[in-house]
Formats: sequence, structure tokens, C-alpha cells
Amino acid sequence: MSIITTCLTNAVKKSRIKKVCLVSDFLYQREIVDSLEFDTFHVTRGRPIAFGTGLKLANPELKVIALIGDLITLGGNHFMHAGRRNMDIVVICVNNFIYPKIAGNTTPTTKVPFSQYAPFERPINVPHMAKSSGAVYVARWTTLHNSELTESITQALQKSGFSVIEVMAPGGSYFAGIPSLKNESELLKFYYENSVIKNGEDTRNVEIIPDNKIIVGKFFEQERPTFLDSYNAQLSRVMGDKFKPYV
Repeated sequence: MSIITTCLTNAVKKSRIKKVCLVSDFLYQREIVDSLEFDTFHVTRGRPIAFGTGLKLANPELKVIALIGDLITLGGNHFMHAGRRNMDIVVICVNNFIYPKIAGNTTPTTKVPFSQYAPFERPINVPHMAKSSGAVYVARWTTLHNSELTESITQALQKSGFSVIEVMAPGGSYFAGIPSLKNESELLKFYYENSVIKNGEDTRNVEIIPDNKIIVGKFFEQERPTFLDSYNAQLSRVMGDKFKPYV
């Protein structure tokens, strides 16, 4: 997580955006929060996008960043509707699910199964869901693609609308009781080495499949009126001079 927050901090500085607020459902160590140097809110699991929407509507000048996890299985409804509305929010979706096999190779730190009851469901294709929902910017990187991740966050911060960046960040610390997960750096390196950059790839093709390498890159970008742009335009047409724009 410290790698992601470092990239985020560098991107905020690079973008030169002054009014930034982070909403997250991840628990942080105090020193990580302090290092961000901007306002942060910790909210209930799966609710950063909904909370961030409220922040944006309360103060449209804010650039809101929502840091989410759980492969958007919690808060997925908020994700889709924020995309549909094109809320001006940057979503960083941290994918810390540990996949036992990538590109046909067994993950080095997972020599034995976690449990006979381990999740078997097909994971969500986050970039494709983002694009399908109406996002204006879609990308995916591993945590070891430091410069690329920083650049993507910088670009997303400069976009107007719903931007989504998935970050592959498998962390052994989430499974501390499992003896086979002792070297988190080895796990991060494995994911990095078994990824391939394909900028502009159709998001339908970037699903994480055990037999294939993880496809990373900047996949999609477009321009769309934001929610507040559409709100102002609609009510201006209806109410004419009586309408006071929401700014």
C-alpha cells in the first residue's frame, strides 16, 4: 500500500492540483496518512465512491480520489452508477486478491492451496466494467510499474469525469497466517514479470486468466460531459434565466 500512496502523492504534486481529497475504505498506518499531505476520510467498506460523490457535490472545486478494493464486489453498484453519471472522481481500485496461477505458472509463494474453501468465483474484469459504465479514463498497472502508475494517476487527475485505474497489488500480509506466504516482494516481482504492457488494448481482452499474462497499460480514454455539466445544461434549458448554475 505504501507504494501506491507514494505514486499517488507524486502524481498529485505533478498534476499541481491544489484541492484534493482522498476517500478510502482501507485501514492505514498513521505515518502513511500523514505522508499524503492532503485531507483523507476513512469510510465503511465499499462506500468510498458514494461518500466521494457527496464530497464532490458539496464542493465541486475538490478533486476527489476514491481508493477501493475487494475487486469492487463491495460497492459495485456505486461504481457503475458513478460511471454512468460521469461523476468527476478518480477511482483507484486495488486488486490484492492473490491468484495461485498466472501465465500458466504457479505463484512462487503459494505452493499449497490456501484452503479447500478458497474463492472459486470468476473475478470481475475491472477495466471492462469501468469502460462499459462510461468511464473517461481506464488503466491497469502492477505496483512495480511505478513510473507508469504515477503517470496514469497524473493523467486521470487532469481529466474531467469518472477515471478508473486498477492496481495489481497482491499482498502476503493479508494472509499472514499462511506459512507459504512469507516473501511479499517475491510475490510482487512475480506479478510484474508475468505482466505485459498493451496500451490501447480492448478491455474485453484484459480479463485476468490463469493461463495468460496479466495485461496492463492505459486502455481507454474519452471526453464526456460530467454529471454537473449535464445537470447545469439540463436545468438551464428548462428554467432559463431563473436557473443558477451549480458551481
